[in-house]
Amino acid sequence: MMHLLRNARGMRVAIDAHDASVRAWWAPDRYGRLADVLGAAPPAARAPAGWQCAPPDDGRLLLHLAHDGLSVRLAYRLDDDGSLHLDCAATADTVSRFALAAPRFNLQGGRAAVGDHVLRLAADRYRPGPWPGGCAGDAALDVAGSAFDFRQPAPLASRLAWPALVNLPGFRHDFYWTGSGPLREAARVADPASGRVLRFSSTQDSCHLYSDARCFSLLAQGAQMQPGQVMGFQLAYRLGVQDLDAFDISEPVSMMSNK
Repeated sequence: MMHLLRNARGMRVAIDAHDASVRAWWAPDRYGRLADVLGAAPPAARAPAGWQCAPPDDGRLLLHLAHDGLSVRLAYRLDDDGSLHLDCAATADTVSRFALAAPRFNLQGGRAAVGDHVLRLAADRYRPGPWPGGCAGDAALDVAGSAFDFRQPAPLASRLAWPALVNLPGFRHDFYWTGSGPLREAARVADPASGRVLRFSSTQDSCHLYSDARCFSLLAQGAQMQPGQVMGFQLAYRLGVQDLDAFDISEPVSMMSNK
């Protein structure tokens, strides 16, 4: 069953109660035109199914999962400032693997390319992806001087053109920054064509960046939970509009990839 959250700005967020994933998000561009800014459905196989939930109440949706010794409570809240908040608490009675399905964004809407999307990510370390030249067990590396240094904003396509990444389909990397605790902004993505800007905030000290030709995602990493372990975190995605000049972009943006 699909549930809709709405706010006073006309935004609508569709959440699938089967796997607790965000399936659609209609948001205005710089001219006030609404479009669904999710470029693709998240891979359902990676997220537990069988969530229970009540109908949305005042922009808030509560979900609960009890599956194979894992108990999870998840709350979604859509605020009038364009923020979608996720508050998650999980408890394990047995060894359990837990991860949420990541919403995959295309801020221009439709099937346009996302290569011109400009990313700023406050991470100073990254972990190579699981392909030739890197594996999931590799130690985190310093981003300085590499294609993975997004501390200054840069378009996704310009970094994927670097020799180290030119043969990869996109980013599949974990990024790390110093410190966890209060909810704080960790990343910002801007689309020069629509003027939409996505701000990603987290209480954790890391996130996973995924991208391909048509979409990208930012999400908390999955966790292997031990018996008796309790895990809790908060995330927020805030959608708005912003003039591209507000970004101090260190590399050129080409509009050609969106045509």
